[in-house]
Amino acid sequence: MRSLAILLTIVILTSGCLSNVEDTINPEKELFDDTIFIDEDEHMKLTWTIDSVRTIRINLDLLEGPNIDLYTMSETNYESYKDCEAFNYITQLSDPDTSNVNIEFNTDEGTYVTVIDNTDCGDAQPPEQGSGNPLVADENDRARVEYRITAQ
Repeated sequence: MRSLAILLTIVILTSGCLSNVEDTINPEKELFDDTIFIDEDEHMKLTWTIDSVRTIRINLDLLEGPNIDLYTMSETNYESYKDCEAFNYITQLSDPDTSNVNIEFNTDEGTYVTVIDNTDCGDAQPPEQGSGNPLVADENDRARVEYRITAQ
């Protein structure tokens, strides 16, 4: 009975340490971390590769400007997106028409493209401009975005 009590005490005392062991074995790796401006009708392409199943975390904050789209997709779908054609994206790693993103999802090995979009190709679209008069300046509805992508 006494050995059972000692074993139980050890298990209870070390249970909180197991998550630290996991972090040591599989530490979080920063893929991207930046604050940028994305001009109207432009996008940022972020390509990343993972060699095994990983937990991907995407955090994004729109600091100023119109809502944007966040899409994660394959390279093939990126080509369709870039041409403003219909494209498929990974819904669990995407957030169309957004200003704030906090995503966490287990992802299979492979190469992925994450797009931060300030174009008319996605769900969110920069505001329409002026009258079409060439003498009236077109305002640049750029977005200022802070983002971080990690894998663990």
